[in-house]
Amino acid sequence: MCPRTFSLASVVWLLITLRVDGVAPAGAAKVDITPRQSVQLVNVKTPEQSQGVGQRLYARALALGVGREAVVLMSFDGIGVPASLANDVARRLKDSHGLTRAQVSVCATHTHWAPHLTDLLPNIYGGPLPKVQQKRVDAYTNWLKDRLVEVSRRALENRRLSDVSWTIGRVGFAVNRRLETGGQLIRDEEKGLMVTWNPNGPVDHDLPVLMVRDAISHALTAIHFTYACHNVALTGATAISGFTNSIHGDWAGLAQEEIEQRHPDCVAICTIGCGGDQRPVFCGGVAVAEKHAHEIADEVDRLLDKSDWRAVSSPVKTKMVRAKLPLEELQPRDDLQRFAGDQRPSANVAARAFLARVRLAQPSATPADVPFVVQSWRFLNGPVMLFLSGEVCIDYQLRIKRKFGDGVWPIAYANSTPGYIVSKRMLEKGGYEAGNSQFYYGWLRPLKPEVEERVMDAVADAVESPK
Repeated sequence: MCPRTFSLASVVWLLITLRVDGVAPAGAAKVDITPRQSVQLVNVKTPEQSQGVGQRLYARALALGVGREAVVLMSFDGIGVPASLANDVARRLKDSHGLTRAQVSVCATHTHWAPHLTDLLPNIYGGPLPKVQQKRVDAYTNWLKDRLVEVSRRALENRRLSDVSWTIGRVGFAVNRRLETGGQLIRDEEKGLMVTWNPNGPVDHDLPVLMVRDAISHALTAIHFTYACHNVALTGATAISGFTNSIHGDWAGLAQEEIEQRHPDCVAICTIGCGGDQRPVFCGGVAVAEKHAHEIADEVDRLLDKSDWRAVSSPVKTKMVRAKLPLEELQPRDDLQRFAGDQRPSANVAARAFLARVRLAQPSATPADVPFVVQSWRFLNGPVMLFLSGEVCIDYQLRIKRKFGDGVWPIAYANSTPGYIVSKRMLEKGGYEAGNSQFYYGWLRPLKPEVEERVMDAVADAVESPK
C-alpha cells in the first residue's frame, strides 16, 4: 500500500477537532495604498491639496481559520471606514472565497493625514466638494477597495499552520481630551507642542496584542494590537514643528512601521479602540508621533519576552448586530433658517448651514436615527473581538469590560464610521463630540440620551449569542 498523504487543511481540521490550544491556520499581508497624486486630506478642513508624502500609507490584513470558516481582519491607514466601501469589499470576498459579511472586518487607523473618502464625512469641508475634486476622491476610494480586496486575498493565500496567542500590555500616552473641570489646554509655541488633557477624565491604557508564529519555524509572522487613542500626534502646533499638509500614518503608522523593522518577517496591524474622546498627551509633529510609536513598539517587544500568553484557537463564531441610534427632535424652522443664513468663516458653521438648507428644501431628507453596527468574533479558545462602528468614546470601552470582563477586546472605527458614538454622560455635558461634530457627518442634531443603552443592548446581543 502507498502511504497516505494529508493536505494542510486536513491536518488543521484534525488539530482543531482535537482542540489543540493555540493552533490555527493564519496568514498576513500588506499592500501600499499611498495616493498616486495630490488629494484632499481631512485634518485641514479645506479642499487644499496635500503637499507630498511624509510616510507611505498601507493596508494590512490578517486571516485566521480554515477555508470558508476563516475570518479576515483588515486595517488601513485612513480617516475612517465608509459603510459602502466595507460592504463592497466584503461582497467581493464572498464571491471569491465564500465568506459571510460577519467574517470580514474592515477597520481604519483614523489618521487625519489620509485621503478623504467617498460616503464618509460628507461635510468636513463645509459642504460638497467641487466636482473635479470629488472625482479624485471617488477614484481613490475605488482604488482603495481594490487594494483591500487584494490584501485580504493575499492574507488568505498566505495561511500556514500557526501558533496564535494573545495578551494585554499597557502604554500610557493616551489622555482624555475633553476640557472639563481640572482640564488644561497648553500650547508650547517654543517647542511646537500642544497639550489637551483632562486628568480627571476616563482613560484605558490597556494594549491587547495578538501574536502569530509559524508552527514549524516559530518565526513571528503577525502582530495585531489595539490602543484607545485618537491617531493625531502630528496635529497641534504643526507649523512650528515643521510638519505640513502631508500624507502620513501618524503614531499608528509609525508604530506599525517600527515593529516591522524590528521583526522583518512580521506584518504589524494596528486597530484603534474606543478612543473617540482620547488623544496623545503631547501633539505637534513627527518627533512627537515617533516617541509614542516607540513606546508601543517597546511594549510589544517586552510582551514577546513574557510567557503568560493565552492560546487562541479556531474555529470562530461570528455575528453582526445592527441597531439604530435615535437623534433628538429637529430644530424649529426659524432656527433652521437662522442656521442656513450663517456665513461665519468656519467649516463647522458652513456644514450646519448646508444641512439646514437641505432640510428646508427637502423636509423628508433628514433621517431620524444613526445606523450602528457591532460585529463579534468568538474564538474557540481566546478573546471575543468586538468591532464597533463609529468614533466610539471611552465610556463604552470601560463599561463593556466591566460587564463582560477582560476577555472582550473592543475595536472601534470598524465597518462604518457614521459619527461619534457618545455616552449619556457626554451628552449631558455637551462639547464637540456630542454636538458640533455631528454636522461634519451629515447629522443636524445630537443623539438622544437613550443611545447608551441602545449601544449596550447591541453589544450584549453580539457578545452573548454569536452564531
